[in-house]
Amino acid sequence: MLTSRLGYLRHDLWITLYASGFDPTTLGFPASLLQTLPPYFPAISDGYTSFGAGRSAGNQFTESSSWSWSEIVNKTIRRHQVKFGGEFRVMLDNINSPTSTFGSYSFNNGFTQFNALTSSTGTGNGIASLLLGLPASGSAAINAALAYGYRYYGTFVQDDWRITNKLTLSMGLRWDYESPVTERNNQINAGFNLTATSPLQVADSYQPGVPLTGGLLFPASGNRMPYARDLNNIQPRVGFAWHPMDKTVVRAGYGLSYLATFTPSGNQGFSISTPVTVSNDSINLNGTTLSNPFPQGILPPTGSKLGLSTFLGQSVSFVNPNRVIPRVHEFSIGVQRELPGRSVLEVSYVGSRTQELDVSQNLNAVTMAQLLQYGGSTNSPNLSNSVTNPFAGWLPGTSLNGATTTLQQLLLPHPQFGSITEQNIPVGQSWYNSLQVRYDKRLTHGLNMMVSYTYERWLDAVSYLNAQDSIAQTPERTLNGTDTPHRIVIGGNWAIPLFANSHGVVAAVLKGWQLNGIFVRESGFPLGAPGGFYSAGINPNLPDGNLTKAFNTCTLLTNGTQTNCTFNGQTLPLAFIQQAPNTPRVLSLTFPSIRPPKVPDADISMFKAFTLREHMRLQFRAEAFNATNSPQFNTPSTSLSSSTAGQVTLTQVNDPRNIQLSLRLMF
Repeated sequence: MLTSRLGYLRHDLWITLYASGFDPTTLGFPASLLQTLPPYFPAISDGYTSFGAGRSAGNQFTESSSWSWSEIVNKTIRRHQVKFGGEFRVMLDNINSPTSTFGSYSFNNGFTQFNALTSSTGTGNGIASLLLGLPASGSAAINAALAYGYRYYGTFVQDDWRITNKLTLSMGLRWDYESPVTERNNQINAGFNLTATSPLQVADSYQPGVPLTGGLLFPASGNRMPYARDLNNIQPRVGFAWHPMDKTVVRAGYGLSYLATFTPSGNQGFSISTPVTVSNDSINLNGTTLSNPFPQGILPPTGSKLGLSTFLGQSVSFVNPNRVIPRVHEFSIGVQRELPGRSVLEVSYVGSRTQELDVSQNLNAVTMAQLLQYGGSTNSPNLSNSVTNPFAGWLPGTSLNGATTTLQQLLLPHPQFGSITEQNIPVGQSWYNSLQVRYDKRLTHGLNMMVSYTYERWLDAVSYLNAQDSIAQTPERTLNGTDTPHRIVIGGNWAIPLFANSHGVVAAVLKGWQLNGIFVRESGFPLGAPGGFYSAGINPNLPDGNLTKAFNTCTLLTNGTQTNCTFNGQTLPLAFIQQAPNTPRVLSLTFPSIRPPKVPDADISMFKAFTLREHMRLQFRAEAFNATNSPQFNTPSTSLSSSTAGQVTLTQVNDPRNIQLSLRLMF
């Protein structure tokens, strides 16, 4: 039997915000910026609230189209059930985010706290920084209209071979190809050349005689692909089902598959964001304030015409030129046994090993030796020292154009850039192991029920602790952010037997109701650990922690004082030590022993079908999601130097109870 499918899907997303048309000069912004940016209310946040449109990126007009074609053949050959075929898809995404914002500006306590380089409890305020007009960060963007396109090809063969009446063997082979994402007008980058001599050359007294190198690359007319093809995605699969004795089945399987991705390259040079820079070294102000956030004007997009000079003085990112599709090995073995009462018990081991996951790393960082020699707060010279800037006047509109910069900047491998982030480095890994138990009570007396329990452990290695970590090594191995060791799900359906023998109006209204329900209870996710602190060597978990202090937050600050050390009238032991600036991180990315609790979730529904006439029924359905209206609050704050450390913000992050009534006509 041949099955042919041809499909087309189009999705349009148009977002137009009401904040456009506002005259920003009424807020004190200079009228000169209206020559480049449209009239629009700016996005401003001060740590307490936000002003302006919720979408700081402004308007968006996206049109996505997908064409698909597949051919699949099913054929039975004696004891073999063979299936083979292939599919082809074309995906087109037009993304237009026109400049429709007057910039975004964020304020915190950085410029009004006791020490600009080290956060300290109770000093500084975001509103005070706003009144001074000193944003911690800000930018105004000009975006390109992009037209992405890529193709997918896949072919497979599958054979289910019934060797005996008690043993079935399944074997398969699949090949997939996902093309690199191209852009219709080549408005993308094609990597970064780390060794090419830069067109900009200045005398760096901290790296004498070393020429400046590095620059962004762009697709050539003969090769529009931003990175290499990945053609070796061959995926074998094998499994069996064995019936060794009456009422018992053993199943096992292994499969290699590849994770579908969408990896557009950057469009730096075609889209550009002008940063707000009020300080070149995070200490000394340069005169820029909110009243004139871009004194040198808005940077215009240059496209690819500047070549290696594109985005000089700014941070850049690029896709690994040898990017590959991540692969996952999945395997399982389980035993299923039929029990009395039309029920089935199944116990299984399910695991996976994922390899070549995408990892990002900043390649433009001082070495670990330099970090140890010049970092901290007491070493001299120090990475945070303000020094004469050899790039002054050469990089207008960027943070590297001032008269001074930091020692750290001039020690970078490519000091004419900010960070240089390589994306899609295929060194990430993931490990998943689980015991899964399922009890299924099949329909008897109008009741069926399913209970499942999972005990699992999920580890990841997808993030580096420090920019000095080599991309040749496996990243930090830690718990996955959604690891939940215990999870139980109870679900069922009950045909309510009340009024089963009734007739007439009573039967029409009250007979035949059914009740559905599903209940989920699981362990909390591990809490993410903050950067900038060492562990004091004790477990920070508090057995009696609550919403005001979820874990031990007792911290020794760099000024020698301890903070957040009291709980329930007692003094907590020291758990954390604040790091000095520019020192390597050693604290793991998560706290394995701290898991903020998750509330149970229950969804229920009742429904009944009313017969209107032959072949026509009307179904009434009442559903309640989060039926118990249990609120799930935010995770506790991990800002260890803040007075709110360990506190849970009483903001509900899950949906409240939602009751839904519906009618469905079936004929």
